[in-house]
Amino acid sequence: MMFSVLVSYISNNIGNKSVGLLDWKTSKSQDFIFILQESSKNKIGYVMQKALYTNILPLSASESLWYDYSKKIKEKEKEKINIQIINDLKKVGLLFSLIMYFLMSIIWMKFDIQTSNFQLFCLLTSVVSKLGELGLGLLFAIDGVSLPFILLVGVIMPIVYLSNWTTVERNVGKYVFIIILLELFLIAVFIVIDLILFFVFFESTLPLLFVLIGLFGATEKFRAGYYIFLYTFLGSMFMLLSFSKGSSDSGNTNFKSFDSMNFFTSLQELVWIVLLLTFSVKTPIVPFHIWLPLAHSDANVSGSIILASIVLKLALYGFIRILIGIYTIATVKLIPSVLSFCSLSLVYSSFTTIRQFDLKVLVAYSSVAHMASTLFGTFSDTLVGLIGSILFGLAHGFVSPGLFFIVGAIIYDRFGSRFINYYKGLSNILPLFALFFLFFVFGNMGVPLTANFLGEFLSLLGAYQQNIFVASLGALSIIISAVYSIFMYNRVTSGSISPFTIVVPDVFRKEHFVLLPLLFFTIIIGIYPYFLSSEVEFGLSNLLLFTPSIISFADHNNDDNRLRNTFSNLSFTPPPGGPWLIKNNF
Repeated sequence: MMFSVLVSYISNNIGNKSVGLLDWKTSKSQDFIFILQESSKNKIGYVMQKALYTNILPLSASESLWYDYSKKIKEKEKEKINIQIINDLKKVGLLFSLIMYFLMSIIWMKFDIQTSNFQLFCLLTSVVSKLGELGLGLLFAIDGVSLPFILLVGVIMPIVYLSNWTTVERNVGKYVFIIILLELFLIAVFIVIDLILFFVFFESTLPLLFVLIGLFGATEKFRAGYYIFLYTFLGSMFMLLSFSKGSSDSGNTNFKSFDSMNFFTSLQELVWIVLLLTFSVKTPIVPFHIWLPLAHSDANVSGSIILASIVLKLALYGFIRILIGIYTIATVKLIPSVLSFCSLSLVYSSFTTIRQFDLKVLVAYSSVAHMASTLFGTFSDTLVGLIGSILFGLAHGFVSPGLFFIVGAIIYDRFGSRFINYYKGLSNILPLFALFFLFFVFGNMGVPLTANFLGEFLSLLGAYQQNIFVASLGALSIIISAVYSIFMYNRVTSGSISPFTIVVPDVFRKEHFVLLPLLFFTIIIGIYPYFLSSEVEFGLSNLLLFTPSIISFADHNNDDNRLRNTFSNLSFTPPPGGPWLIKNNF
């Protein structure tokens, strides 16, 4: 039956083999190809097509049509193979991140809070000879300070792959390779216990971020990449000089035995200020924040998630591990200046956030304000403030990626605009999206029963014990954050539907796998923080009590009263006979 239809169609439209070939090829080819495609559904379809092309049609027409049709079949097959390869590459990256997540979970379960030493040592003895000549070894270890940060990396990285699962279609191999290297380097920053290697891994993330934004960013991706690279790299050069000076004067670069008291006091303060400026660029603190809004606005969703959740926490970890843990005396003397610096950054970034009309830039500036709030607890000179700063950093690492995903992967991918005045009444057509958006806005505001509330409260409590005026400015920032958060949510979801809005599908299943884990950890830390705070508290206590610089200060100056006041702020009692007896614990 199909064969007779084909013959009738050809005879009626072509007729003589020598007449009408050009007209047939131009006006009738699409209908004929459709019939051939229909005929290919049965078993003899391919044979029938070949016979029709080579026997019935004129030679020129048959060869042309057969070539075109075969080319389309090959392109479709090639496209299917490419899609399969792309999916396989993404699955490899996702599987690697899940393996790392389970590994971090095992480390957390095996972690012993009853010991004051570093745990889970991993010494790589096969080190390059040049490193051996320099006295460097790849020594990795974990304590209560680094544990929550590597857990954060383990949770976020699978979400990074899922956030751009359908949007990244080109250079997928490079994309997966960059994310895998970033994960390894970020974990290494938090577990290495050598200053020089800390710098190496700290800076190794910069080229990868530059390539990630340059390959998969938006219109001004190259400018954003250069901003993030040049700003952070310039500051890091001074960090390398500081570490080199410390290595030459102290004789080693190990966190456990590095003694900053070999510096003169003025030199130690100078090194401390240089390191403060270096980490301030990475935090970032005003006026070193220029690169962050641009990097967020032009990075893809996965790049924004990595920046907001993990990269900004590198500076927080550096403040605690190096400035407070090693250069302790300079920290005690310069705390008032740092708090004043953070207060200006908090007020400026909070008011700047209110006037933003780009949704992604608004969330980026809110990150600047929240990171300034974490530093209130970091430099409060109290244990409760330090615990609050780490918990607040973790909370920001869960809430901010959720907001960036909502703004970039749901709103922008569906509607093609980040301009806040474009949207209105999205809750009428996207109710599930509006519900997720509401929860993350509550977390950004620091509503009770969220991790942000707990971290911000403890940070401000520590700052209150240090300076009431600074704590008052921090409390003012809570009100300002509520202003811009509620404005953003009401503008996007409330009211009648905007005439510019088109009807789009609600949250997909894959998007649930991104939002639900972030929301779960935000709430579980806010309700039951003890599963992390116990490790953090013991790690911070060890970091502060067993700091070599404090020990050396007591040993050289016999200023027991000042040290006892420091220990009383931490709710600890120094051992009888003088704090320098803690030296025996090393």
